Amino acid sequence: MKYLLMLLISVFFFALTYASAPMEFTRVDLGIIICLLAGVLTVEFLIAHLFTRYRILQNLILAGFATINILYLNLVLNEGFNYLPIYGRGLGLLLALFILFTFMNMQDENTIIAWVLPASFAVVTAGVLAPTLFSAASVSGASTEYGKTSAKNIRIVDFESKPNVYFIGFDSLIPKVLLQKYLSLETTAYHEVLDANFQRFRNFFSDGALTKPSLNSLLALDLGHFKEAAVNKTEYDFFPGLVPSPLFEIFKHNGYETTTLHNNFYFGTIKGPYVDNYLVNRSIFNNAVCQFLRVNGLRAPTLMGYCRLLRSVKVRTTLMKLGFVDKEKGDIDFLIDSMRAGLQNDIPQILVAYIWSPGHTITATFDRKADGVFDKYKQKYFKNSKATASHLNKIVTFISREDPEAVVYVFGDHGPYISRRDTFEEDSTFFVQDRFGVYGGIHPRGRCAKPFSKPYNKDFMTVTQGAHMIIRCLSGGKDAFLTLEDYYIPGLETKIHNHYQDYLYE
Repeated sequence: MKYLLMLLISVFFFALTYASAPMEFTRVDLGIIICLLAGVLTVEFLIAHLFTRYRILQNLILAGFATINILYLNLVLNEGFNYLPIYGRGLGLLLALFILFTFMNMQDENTIIAWVLPASFAVVTAGVLAPTLFSAASVSGASTEYGKTSAKNIRIVDFESKPNVYFIGFDSLIPKVLLQKYLSLETTAYHEVLDANFQRFRNFFSDGALTKPSLNSLLALDLGHFKEAAVNKTEYDFFPGLVPSPLFEIFKHNGYETTTLHNNFYFGTIKGPYVDNYLVNRSIFNNAVCQFLRVNGLRAPTLMGYCRLLRSVKVRTTLMKLGFVDKEKGDIDFLIDSMRAGLQNDIPQILVAYIWSPGHTITATFDRKADGVFDKYKQKYFKNSKATASHLNKIVTFISREDPEAVVYVFGDHGPYISRRDTFEEDSTFFVQDRFGVYGGIHPRGRCAKPFSKPYNKDFMTVTQGAHMIIRCLSGGKDAFLTLEDYYIPGLETKIHNHYQDYLYE
């Protein structure tokens, strides 16, 4: 029974991880991780079995293995745990070891407890997984009322012109002024491309401090509607098309084919009925589960070593040679190929894509004040900017050669996030500008010049407002919203200074 308890404890903590982001796990991910877990548990059981004659030592070994499994199946991915100081994490693991050791001893001493403990973990595991596996979310459908979208504040408008429209979000794309202010860099390679080819918007902000809320709120077109979706726990279902998107409802009404695109399943593993195409670069190596993990050193066994395994050059090369996976296609090549494929259709295209470049700080433990940490990220950001510049150049070249009438809207999903250890109360300006201050621009220069010359707010602009202005451009001046929202900063509603105009940076 002790072995069963250890197995169920391990499964329970993996269930917590899976339930926190079920849409990021593909069936392949789950299958391989389960196989790896089974293999690891088998080895652990065999080792513990060698000490059957030494009950106390065997219990300590089982408790130790269970603690390690909990750490690498859940805790290393848990921001709350990672934000603890080193001694706090150490004490937490020692406490877990003590509790598990106590459980093992209790099973030896009491027959009832020997059955109750495994049964308890089985029940709570089922409770954790049940909502994800069996509950069908109750979501609102597309509006059937003429002239309306699924959002109360967003209406349908008719377009006078119908070029292809590309909304392309880049991770942590920021304007020079914030680059200089917070990263102490004068310029980067990608700024040179942007300056030469895009019309930039001043005092531009994202509508979310993280990627999913930023991109999904763009598709919702209305912060109030996005907030309502959050109440129903469907706020991240716009991108994969699981719920109707007001942005796409407007374009669909005007005869557009709708597409969302990312390099992996970060936005979800299932395509819904409210988007025509949900494109994912379906290589096993481009999985969402491992996207933001750095699994070197002590973190290598995360998810039983699954992510480290996939990042092994030898494993990749072997699988490709054996024909199990196709040759990998880079983010930008996948995007350009998809845009080119859209040109083969006889109807206009609206595409919303996200590219993880140049990239924000990754780990929850990032501390800009620690020795060398800030400089290391700064150097990495500067280096990554060259790849971002290459991506942008390829987009510009494609548009100029193959789709010159198109409208390209480029924006940052959020800032670099170097303020992870900082609070709003300590320095609200740094907190907001670092997380929400981003680059926004349109290509070719001068496209939709009249609508963009009159922004909805004279002092600032947001990613969602940019989408509204493009709609206003294509519709000959008509607004899609019924009432202009009071644009507060998401997550800071209870703060005194919670509006973008309080944090202008130029």
